[in-house]
Amino acid sequence: MIYETSIIKGIFRPQVNLYQLLNAETTGGIGWRIVVLYLFSLFIFAAGAYFGIGTETYSGAITDFSREEFEVGKLFLLLGKLVSSLLYTTLLLWFPASVYWIVLDVSYKKALIVQMVVFSIHLVEKAITYPVLVIFNLNQASNPFSLGVIAQQLINHEYWVHFFSSITLFQLVTITFLHFYLSRLTEKNRYLTFFTILLFYLLSWLLHAFMAYIEVPVLVRMWLR
Repeated sequence: MIYETSIIKGIFRPQVNLYQLLNAETTGGIGWRIVVLYLFSLFIFAAGAYFGIGTETYSGAITDFSREEFEVGKLFLLLGKLVSSLLYTTLLLWFPASVYWIVLDVSYKKALIVQMVVFSIHLVEKAITYPVLVIFNLNQASNPFSLGVIAQQLINHEYWVHFFSSITLFQLVTITFLHFYLSRLTEKNRYLTFFTILLFYLLSWLLHAFMAYIEVPVLVRMWLR
């Protein structure tokens, strides 16, 4: 049986998609879909940079810079966002698939297909969240789809506010999808499967919080020296 990769079916008809994936002898249609995901990611990150998503710290320090420093800083931010989109897509497609292949003994191609489905949900999250943040003039820590709003009321430490703002409703959905697919594609214990998925996301939340916590204006001045 030849399995033709379908991200839409993977999201909206997971039972059918899983059945076909389990019984697939060969898979097709992966390459060009990955290219499309990279392009969509690049577009969404560029749009986020255009509307100032994630650059609140830098924009708030405009009075601390000369005009030349501020313009160079904006260029660095744009380039950084574009590079981030490539890293983001690569890390969320290839790296997790490698982990699931090694730890859970899942076919690498099948693990990659599952990650394509999950990564599409991540892109949908950004496509929905960015307009909300712009329309209501919110920063990422105040993302209404995350735990950041609650964390700001209970925690004073900025790093942990960013950490909890990384935990969103969409990411909980992706964890559910991953466990649904991987627990049936592997012969390993379901608890090991869940722990592996959760550990990966925990590390990603910690890294995201660290990157958000870094003072961008300080970095810009370092580059300009």
